[in-house]
Amino acid sequence: MQYRLTFFNSCDHRPGILFIFAGMKAEKNPIPIYLAPLQEYTDAVYRNAHFRLFGGVDKYFAPYLVLQNNGSVKKSTWRDILPENNPDVLPVPQILAGTTDEFVSLANKIMELGYREMNWNLGCPYPMVTRRGRGAGLLPHPDKIREILENAFAIPEITLSVKLRAGLESKDELSPVLQVLNDFPVTEVILHPRIAKDLYKGEADRNLFTEAKEICQRPLIYNGDILTADDARDYASREDVSTLMIGRGILQNPFLASEINGTSTATEKEKVQLLRDFHSEIYSAYAEKLSGFSHQQMRMIKFWSYFSESFPEPRKVFKKVKKATSEAKYDEAVSHAFRQFEL
Repeated sequence: MQYRLTFFNSCDHRPGILFIFAGMKAEKNPIPIYLAPLQEYTDAVYRNAHFRLFGGVDKYFAPYLVLQNNGSVKKSTWRDILPENNPDVLPVPQILAGTTDEFVSLANKIMELGYREMNWNLGCPYPMVTRRGRGAGLLPHPDKIREILENAFAIPEITLSVKLRAGLESKDELSPVLQVLNDFPVTEVILHPRIAKDLYKGEADRNLFTEAKEICQRPLIYNGDILTADDARDYASREDVSTLMIGRGILQNPFLASEINGTSTATEKEKVQLLRDFHSEIYSAYAEKLSGFSHQQMRMIKFWSYFSESFPEPRKVFKKVKKATSEAKYDEAVSHAFRQFEL
């Protein structure tokens, strides 16, 4: 494995801070791929293991940080972005904020860790978030978005991208928001072309993304329903999409990013071993972090809800894992899952 010295785009820019990443290529992938942030799925444990074993991802976005009622950040989400907990690849931290005060407070906290690049979440579709005027709950209010951005870009050295949905309740909300974003030095706009009230129902509206390209004057990145390498390549080529953000597709198939760009050279046998190693790293890390099998099992069930799709019979795999009530039964469920590759 090669080692290169590189300054990662989200790292501390103070002199003398240098990170070493194993196997990182100096050149970008033909189609740059970003890993989408998913709460309780793409944490530091997942990101670092994925980077080491599979690669193919140009940027890893951390799940959002949000202020609690007392003005602090939940300890677990704060630990997730600490540089010492991300030894292989630093993520792009994401901010969930509905007011200027919330945004500035979070941005300053993040910058104290040495980060300069961050992402603002205007896309979270869940009612418990949107009802508080955060995430997609801000999309019907472009004036509020403008006010927050005016104060955000008053912060020295900040580099900010925005991730958003097509609207809270109507796709008509998208155009006014994009026009606001055009007025600021936003580095990238990541669009998931569904309205928030649809959550993940139906299909992402790729025609709407095409329309958005005509309005948005910033680099526009597509996010939504990319599940296969063929679909990713065909869509990116046909619609001249420069970059893709993928979430569930990579959770279901950890090889997907490298498959899209043709950098996956592992044999089928090697792929099975990589999946074994991936599971082992994730499982061992949670065993250290969480107390008791029940807590570990709950976290692993979330992992397997997508990871099981990498197996020939995903439903059987997931059902057996969910039913495991002890470490011994869990180990047997995992062994049963990997035996599917031997049939």
